[in-house]
Amino acid sequence: MDKIISFKRYICGKEKFNFSELYRKCTEGNKILPINVFLFEHRKYGNILINTGCSQYIKNNPTAFAKLLLSRKIFFDKTDEFCSQFLEEGFDPVCIKKVLLTHCIPECCGGLPMLPRYEIVSSAKVLTTLWLSDPSDGIIQSTLPPSDIKRSAAGIYSGNIFLKDYFKWIFDVLGDGSVLAVDLSGYVSAMAGFYLTEKKLFIAADASVNEEAIEKELIPSDKLLHKVASPDDYLSVLATLRRMHKEHPEIKLLFSHSVDI
Repeated sequence: MDKIISFKRYICGKEKFNFSELYRKCTEGNKILPINVFLFEHRKYGNILINTGCSQYIKNNPTAFAKLLLSRKIFFDKTDEFCSQFLEEGFDPVCIKKVLLTHCIPECCGGLPMLPRYEIVSSAKVLTTLWLSDPSDGIIQSTLPPSDIKRSAAGIYSGNIFLKDYFKWIFDVLGDGSVLAVDLSGYVSAMAGFYLTEKKLFIAADASVNEEAIEKELIPSDKLLHKVASPDDYLSVLATLRRMHKEHPEIKLLFSHSVDI
């Protein structure tokens, strides 16, 4: 009997990217890509959210939000929030008891304050960025969860899995092997990817802009590499995902801005 009953993508806003600036010898120009949030139902743990998308909370600090828009072209309104979409479908967001967080940026954790009671689960590295977030970062500070929200670091996975051919550490997110996590840090200082074993879905967060850079083997530009936290780690993770994609075509790679789901 499958542990993961269902899986669905929600588009919670959009972001504009200039591919001709991000990749060498790419002439495709501007693209408006979705900001993805994923929801799955686990037989034991119920409804689980992977990231939250943006919310009105990131506009609480107008100065910080204006600064964000200078560097990132993000578009969303209240109807794009995951809570609005859930309620439109007749699904109450209070049913969300766990949030799996890939990394701490507005598109991923911007909606955390919208949930009343839940548990954040990720790698210890990602959770540390929540505990030690920069108090001067007005956006992150306005989207941090209350201090009494439980935060659980995934333990080491001891089973056999093909991921061990590509990543040094594999983490067991829910303790039953149904969702595994790996370290994808590079784009930011701490980022986790999640693999849903039964669905053969690999949520690779912002390890690449989207699947196009993997499939077409686009080469990151100097401008893109100057934006990431660790260019060497970013390129290493990108190369690893490309190799895994070639050797395991049965695995579906999904990114925070994937179009093809």
